Amino acid sequence: MSDKTTEARRPMLRPVSAVCETGDGRVQVVIEMPGVRQENLEVRIEGNELRVLGRRDDREDFSWLVRERRPGDFFQAWTLDETIDQSKVDAVLQSGMLTLTLDLKEQVKPRTVKIRAE
Repeated sequence: MSDKTTEARRPMLRPVSAVCETGDGRVQVVIEMPGVRQENLEVRIEGNELRVLGRRDDREDFSWLVRERRPGDFFQAWTLDETIDQSKVDAVLQSGMLTLTLDLKEQVKPRTVKIRAE
């Protein structure tokens, strides 16, 4: 069996991620991306879906003894509901972590109601 056949049958990798809502009207998606270079990474919004795709390259200059982190293509997607402002998405890759920050639309952001004393 050739390497290309093995590569074609390799399943798509799915990076570990966490999604949280911050207290300042934003949603953050944090994705583990160790060994992924910025030029091999793409973040896009298609319709109502946030997609992260890319490739973790293999190190050809090593003779592996143990390898728990596999090379290959990866893909992850999340459905965005109507509360997300799709025009305000920020992506930062730092220290092997990709952080996506999405703003909530103004009408759904938490707000404080001033209380009057009478």
